[in-house]
This record gives sequence, C-alpha cells and structure tokens, in this order.
Amino acid sequence: MTKKDIGIALWVILLWSSNLIVQKIAVGCLSVFVLSFLRIAFVLPLLFLYPKPPKNLWKYAVCGFFVSALYLILFGLGLKMIGAGISAFVLQLQVFFAILCCFLILGEKPTWYQTIGIFMSCIGVYFMKANSSPADFPMVGVLLLIGCCFCYGMGIAFSKKYKVGGSIADITWMSVTAVVPLLFTCLVVEGPVETVDMIVHIPMLGLFCVLYATVVSTIWGASLWLSLLQRAPAPAVVSFTLLIPIFSNILSNVILGETLSHIQMVAGFMIILGVMLAQGLHQYIPVFTYWVKKKVA
Repeated sequence: MTKKDIGIALWVILLWSSNLIVQKIAVGCLSVFVLSFLRIAFVLPLLFLYPKPPKNLWKYAVCGFFVSALYLILFGLGLKMIGAGISAFVLQLQVFFAILCCFLILGEKPTWYQTIGIFMSCIGVYFMKANSSPADFPMVGVLLLIGCCFCYGMGIAFSKKYKVGGSIADITWMSVTAVVPLLFTCLVVEGPVETVDMIVHIPMLGLFCVLYATVVSTIWGASLWLSLLQRAPAPAVVSFTLLIPIFSNILSNVILGETLSHIQMVAGFMIILGVMLAQGLHQYIPVFTYWVKKKVA
C-alpha cells in the first residue's frame, strides 16, 4: 500500500468510527425504527446514478433484508442500551459470524486459526461482561448487538452466494430493497400517525445524524473503501478495520465522556486479537517486522 492508500484507509476508519458516535447521539433523539428507515430512504436518489445491475432483484432483497433492514434495527436498539466504545468492541464479532454463516450456507470450512480466534474473542466478550456493571453492559443490549452481527454474517454469506455487493451500485440496490420492510416496521411499531409526525418534525440534530450516516459514512466511506480494495491487497486493507474500536473509544471519551476500565480495555483488545487471528493477519507479522527493520535501518 502506498502512503496515499494508507491515508485513505485511515480516513475511512475515522469516518466509520465517528459514525458510531453519531448514531449513539441519533438514537437518543429519534426512534430507532424511524432512524433506520430514514438512513435507507436517503439512499433512494442514488437510483438515478446507478441503474439496476444485471442480477435478479430478489437477490438484492435477500441481502438487503439482513444487512440493511434487520442489521440497522438490532444495531440501533443495542446501541441505545450500550455505550459507543464498548459497542465498537462487540461489533468486531461480525467477522466470526461472517465465517460461521459462510460455513453454514456456502460450506466454507473455517481454518484452525479462525477457530482459535473465535474462541479468543468469545473469552474477551465474557471478561468484558463479567467486569462491567449491568447498567454499562446489559445482557439484552449484548444480545441485540450479537444479533446484528449475525445478520451481518448472513448478509455477507448471501452476497457471496449471489455474487452481489462488490460495487456502489450493488450496495445502493441492497439498501433500496430494505426500504419497504423498514417502512412497514415503522408503521406497525410506531403507528402511521406517529411515524409521519416524527419524520415531518425531525429535530435538526437528528437530521444531521441521518445525513452524516447516509452520505458521509455509508456512501462516501463505502466508495473509498471499495476503490481501495481494488488496488491494494485485501488483507492489508481489512486489517485497518481493527482500528475502529480504538478510534471509537477515543472519540466516545472526548465527545460523550464515556470511559472504559483497564480490565474492559484488556478484554476489548483480546477481542481484537481474536479477530486478527481469524482474518489470518498473523501470517503477515514476519513481513511487517521486516518492513519495520528496513525502515529503521
């Protein structure tokens, strides 16, 4: 990766980390269901830029149902109960559910280091739960975040099966297909009158959060990330996602005043090490060590 590529990767990670803080603020002033619907509804104008790709629409609908509809709802509900910093660590479990779902749906058998990584991260989550108060780490909130990680894994598995999701056009259509189920959920849970009232009288802070999440984080961040994956080795690019919990905790401390205990930080880094092992990044340690020695010399 060139210096420019590294800078772009770090910028995208900063965008995604700040989005977690923005979403934490958003769930405090908006209904989770209305927030999820608006995040996807704001993607609709992109249909004029990206005509339907040459794949069956139902394939996008299946992927979008998991990774755009169910994911956003469970993520919002979980984030409303748990701090942004701790949530960033728990959301790293997305990697393991992607491995699990690809095994169940595609028959891709996990390697030994992926299995060890899953076990290590589960221990990290356990220690984080054991050393957190029920108010900071409620079980219901944990289960909701784990549920959204499972939905992410299902979405990844189906996107690989149907070969969709590799472009902004695919992401746009996966998101658009989730508009109907999200709107239906709003009408059922919140009611038609309440839903329209919340959308019409949305506070400026809530509108900013929705626009930031949609335009800055999802569209801009995803386009930069996909272009980076096309010209740089995937393992090198993916490894930067391990910085999201670190960036998120720094931002949550500065903006929201959230803090983690030393044991919670150790448990969080245990989760990160498990993810690193599951992604096979340990294989690049000798290369990284050689690069550092060469730079120092």
